[in-house]
Amino acid sequence: MSRTTTSSSNRWLALWSALVVIFVIGPLLLVFAVSLTTHDFMSWPDEGISFKWYAQIAQRTEFLQAAWNSLLLGVGTAAAAVVLGLAASLGLNRSRFTGQSLLRTVLMTPLFVPMILSGLAILAVFSQYGWSHQPSRLFVAHLALTLPYVIRTVSASLMAFDTRQELAAQNLGATPWQTFRLVTLPQLGPGLFAGALFAFIVSFDNVGLSLFLSGTNFSVLPIQLYSYASYNNDPVVAAISVTMVLLSILVVVGVEKTIGLEKLMR
Repeated sequence: MSRTTTSSSNRWLALWSALVVIFVIGPLLLVFAVSLTTHDFMSWPDEGISFKWYAQIAQRTEFLQAAWNSLLLGVGTAAAAVVLGLAASLGLNRSRFTGQSLLRTVLMTPLFVPMILSGLAILAVFSQYGWSHQPSRLFVAHLALTLPYVIRTVSASLMAFDTRQELAAQNLGATPWQTFRLVTLPQLGPGLFAGALFAFIVSFDNVGLSLFLSGTNFSVLPIQLYSYASYNNDPVVAAISVTMVLLSILVVVGVEKTIGLEKLMR
């Protein structure tokens, strides 16, 4: 390949990358601009910049309570998904039994079924058995949705797992629990952390399932924002959305500084 052809390919690649960045970042920048408007409705900040809508977030108790509910639900879902996902991954990757492929497919089905259909189906089952406790049924639904993410990340870690370290620990007299705690878990740490992070983000931002399973007694932040935006047109929703994006960026930066994204994704 000639130098001219290579230079032309690099220019096209740079142009394509720039278009992708604009496509991803453009809507976020637009929402950020709307959140700075001085008007009392969604509009471009053509008469100056104001942070009053960010100041109003602390005054909206319904959003703060919904955010707290989403945080608790996300943390609880991630913790449970890590425990169950670790057990499922170890069983699927280190055992051979009849129906193994079928079980793996069944565990992955929440990734392929539309969340609207899943929400309706789960709501129908819960209603049939009189399960009306909103926090617990949201927890079960979010756990079913996020479990495949943990299974996928932990299974990927198991593909590169060095079983010789387990054998060496056992030969040196370590019990099965000591081997699991001191040898197995540290090697699977990045995969477990990545799975927990995915589970938390998916749970925290979920709308499809939460729309059918939440209610007045227990509302999560995405549904609270959806309900508020349906009847109101002030930019506080944009301010909250920008705040959520900034918090997500801070989480990613924190992971990069403490663990490293490259190491996490191995």
